[in-house]
Amino acid sequence: MAKSLAIASLQILSVLLLASLAQSKKVYTHLTLYDHEFKGPTAEHKQTIYPVAGLPDVKWGFLQFGTLFIGTNILKETISFHSPTVGHLHGVVGVASLDGFAIEALASVHFLEHGKYNGSTVEIKGVINQDQQVSEVAIVGGTKHFRYATGYMTFTGTPVVNATGHNVYKLDLHITQDLQDDYPSIAQY
Repeated sequence: MAKSLAIASLQILSVLLLASLAQSKKVYTHLTLYDHEFKGPTAEHKQTIYPVAGLPDVKWGFLQFGTLFIGTNILKETISFHSPTVGHLHGVVGVASLDGFAIEALASVHFLEHGKYNGSTVEIKGVINQDQQVSEVAIVGGTKHFRYATGYMTFTGTPVVNATGHNVYKLDLHITQDLQDDYPSIAQY
């Protein structure tokens, strides 16, 4: 009797599990943005990233272990600074390796309120290797249009680097969302 009850319970749980899996859908989004970072003021824009903490008795810098930065870089549609702004990359980064090449990043891709994604964010975390052309970080969440976001973002250096400290990086966001069929429409955002 107990054995048949256990088998019946397993069958019911299996049916419920399959039913819940069948009611979700995966949504894939690929976005390409260009991150304009100003390490110092220029004629085009004021500085967007600042060192805020570091080890005592050493000069803080982008290759100095222990230096923490806070930034709010500008995200554009294209590599040109004169293309439309789509949002900002707000975050905190720290030089996390003794050789100065690995940077630990915690950041939000924040889309403009009046744009296509209406103030939505995509949250990222990971290591950016300054000595590599391409780095990959994890997408660990999001808000509004990008709720339940996971995936990855590649961070690629571009030829636009100049003596004034205006650097441009290509960001490719590969976003996956596993949404339930009864999930409220993200179109409301």
